[in-house]
Amino acid sequence: DEGGRSYASLETLWTEQARHHREYYAANERWWDEDGYGGGSDEEAMIGDGGSEEDIEHSLRLLDALKARRPALAFGSALDGGSGVGRVTKHVLLRRFERVCLVEPCARWLKQSRRYLGNK
Repeated sequence: DEGGRSYASLETLWTEQARHHREYYAANERWWDEDGYGGGSDEEAMIGDGGSEEDIEHSLRLLDALKARRPALAFGSALDGGSGVGRVTKHVLLRRFERVCLVEPCARWLKQSRRYLGNK
C-alpha cells in the first residue's frame, strides 16, 4: 500500500481497510474541506491542474460515439457522483443531457457548485 506495507492477500488488505474505514473517510473529508488540490480556479481545485480541456473533449467524444452507435439512446438525465464543484457537469454533462443531478458529500464543494454552475 502507500505506506509500504505488504499483505498476504487482497482479502487481508480489504479486512485492514475495513477496520479503518471511518478514519479514512474522515481524513478524506478533512482534505477536501481544507481545499482539496487547491489551485487558483474551481477546475484546478478539483483536478490539480489547469489542463482539463483534453479531458473534457475526450468525454464529449465518448458520449458522441456512444450516441452514434445507439441513436435511440436518450440522454435525458445524468448523475454526477462525486461532482465536486460540477466541472464535469458544466463542461460535459449539461452539453449532452437534459438534466443533471449532482451528488457531492463535501458541503463546501456542493455550495461552491451553485456559484460555479449558476442557474444551469
